[in-house]
Amino acid sequence: MPKRIMTFIISLMLLFSSLIPVYAKDKSADDLQFATEMERAHGEKDESADSNTAKNDGKVIIIDINRTSLENFENIKILREKLDKEGYIGLMNIRGDKGYDDRRNYATMGSTGRADIRSDIPMKFSHSSKDNASAYKSATGLEPGEINLENINSMDLYNQTKGEYKSKVGYLGDTLISNDKKIAVLGNSDYYDDEGKALNNRDFCLSVMDSKGRIYGGNIDDINKKNSNFPYGISTDYKKLEKETDKYYKESDLLFVNLGDTFRLDEYKENLNEKTYKKMKFSIYNEVSNYIEYVMNMAGPNDTVYIMSSFPSKLDYANNRRLAPIVRFDMSDKTKGILQSSTTRRDGVLANMDIGVDVLNRFGLKNKEMVGRKLISKPMGNNIEFLLKDYKKIVAVSSIRMEIINIYVTFISISWLIAAIALWQKHRIPTKYRKNTLSVLKELVKFGLIMPLAFLTAPIFNPTSGVQISIVIVAVSLIYYLLARKLFKNDDIMQIGFFSILMILIITIDSAISTPLMQSNIMSYDPMIGARYYGVGNEYEGVTIGSAILGFAVLVERKKIPKWLTAVLLAIILFISAYPGMGANVGGAISECIAYLAFVLLIYDVKIDFKKAIMILVVTALLVIAFAGADIMLGMESHLGNFVEQIRINGPMEVVYVFGRKIAMNVQLAQTTIWVNILLVGLVILAITIFRPNKSFSLIKEEHGTIYNGFLATIVGCLVTLLVNDSGIIAAATDSIYLLIPILIILINKGVKDKIC
Repeated sequence: MPKRIMTFIISLMLLFSSLIPVYAKDKSADDLQFATEMERAHGEKDESADSNTAKNDGKVIIIDINRTSLENFENIKILREKLDKEGYIGLMNIRGDKGYDDRRNYATMGSTGRADIRSDIPMKFSHSSKDNASAYKSATGLEPGEINLENINSMDLYNQTKGEYKSKVGYLGDTLISNDKKIAVLGNSDYYDDEGKALNNRDFCLSVMDSKGRIYGGNIDDINKKNSNFPYGISTDYKKLEKETDKYYKESDLLFVNLGDTFRLDEYKENLNEKTYKKMKFSIYNEVSNYIEYVMNMAGPNDTVYIMSSFPSKLDYANNRRLAPIVRFDMSDKTKGILQSSTTRRDGVLANMDIGVDVLNRFGLKNKEMVGRKLISKPMGNNIEFLLKDYKKIVAVSSIRMEIINIYVTFISISWLIAAIALWQKHRIPTKYRKNTLSVLKELVKFGLIMPLAFLTAPIFNPTSGVQISIVIVAVSLIYYLLARKLFKNDDIMQIGFFSILMILIITIDSAISTPLMQSNIMSYDPMIGARYYGVGNEYEGVTIGSAILGFAVLVERKKIPKWLTAVLLAIILFISAYPGMGANVGGAISECIAYLAFVLLIYDVKIDFKKAIMILVVTALLVIAFAGADIMLGMESHLGNFVEQIRINGPMEVVYVFGRKIAMNVQLAQTTIWVNILLVGLVILAITIFRPNKSFSLIKEEHGTIYNGFLATIVGCLVTLLVNDSGIIAAATDSIYLLIPILIILINKGVKDKIC
């Protein structure tokens, strides 16, 4: 029976793995329709928009003081004074498609999703002189705007053929223009390279251009002046900028202003000493403050003003401070607080994809192809203090997470290998040392189960630095170890069952209360990476499968709970960890459902043949459909609901493309992530303990039948999660921990008693 199950699952995996890449391969230039050949995106009215700007035809102004931080905002006089009384603040994830830079970030703000824009070619935004307009029309066959991106087709060609998400650029601009809204841009971040060559930098236009690379108003050329006291000997001409702002404010609905001096200061910083840097910084911030004050006085009561730093400074980026501040002022609202988004479900953290969607919402519009979410205002009196404190923890976790994970994976991999080799060659260990050697190795192996539990619970103690996080993890790990030894002395099976049940209990409770622990521990997701912001992460998805099956297998075998209760509890765990408003892991819903159903059938001695396997797949499909329906009807806007919406818009092939990306991601992870070491070590251990011709594994089946069934279900979970998760390698690795550690401990105990040869 187990052979049939494994053969069926592996066959399905091989079939899908071989077919999906064929249909999900990157688009070629021959298949692509240029952006300039596509119809303009129209969007639609958003009846839920309830801001004064939307209700009363107000205007929107965006001011970008690039390469600054939230702390810098408090050094700008007008912002410090305004933020003390009003405004809603957030920290923005800046990740584009396949990387981080200003250009990808700007393009992503106005696109359907993350955009991949080449950083090694110039973005040729220019005003429509006779020659420029002619060049644009010749290249695109379209009438130019006042400002045009001449190389829009080559830029979009790269994005559509090389980008992972195939996002469509210019959808913010398209939607606004289609609904009779006018857009204007002012400013630039022009500077000089090391050889003194002038470099045009108007990348901010990527955010608000239409999909054809056009903007119909503004000044990006004649806005600077010579100024020897500023970086590169140039500065924004603020008097002229004020006049242009007044002009284009009257003529447009959305005005995007790029104050390039802060960008130039960051690029020029390496040429300055501390004294001259501070002097320039003070001068620039003084001019910026005066300009923002001018805009605030000019804006009407129904307007919305965004002030943001679209990208952090080079120093902040190098120090892993990779979230950018943004403030939204509703000019009629004199309260203050933080910004929220359904994209992240985390107070004060939002995504760059949300900016374009929120701007549309300010005009009472929406475009369903844009995957971001509108921003929600949450009143909070100590908003800046809260954000700075939370950001400090985010940075601390992000900075140390890979170091600790590397230590953890290395430790358990080495301890497993040594334990497996010691078991294999135990007859070579002197008799008087054999028992102690194997016993010490057994205790070390247990920490593979303990440390993920410590990682998850460490945030309860609120550590705020890398050192504090490390100390808490070590201390909590020792407490769990000693507690298990105290409660279940000399009973290793109950100890591993204790660690597993405690783990799945904490994961379930945490998921039910919106995953505060999952969001803040070093083995979970990172808001600066932005692969996931909420729910059960892929690392703990594997843990959820393995710990639940192992824990309940131990309890059933020891007759601590009846089988029917196991089935009920697993159903509850599945619901909470997969429900869009809680655990919200689609791949997890599929993997857990198949693994849990297999386990329940096995403990009830139900033969799993082809028909039963099909039944399991059907039940799993129905579960996913039910959760998708709940997501859409209740408006929870989770990953699953967004996935269904993209299928509705782009057609059934979206499923194929998504699974293709998942497989491609797993192939990449297999070459880069340290988690793959666990799977490799696991193969070695299984080769030594199972496929080697001895009675080891058959004795485990005879003496621990229920746990053995748990092993089979866990293997199924590993295989399925490899297929359906974009980080399936990682989830399968953490799942296999709950397979390999019990095997080693059981075999070590048998080796100590000398019952197997």
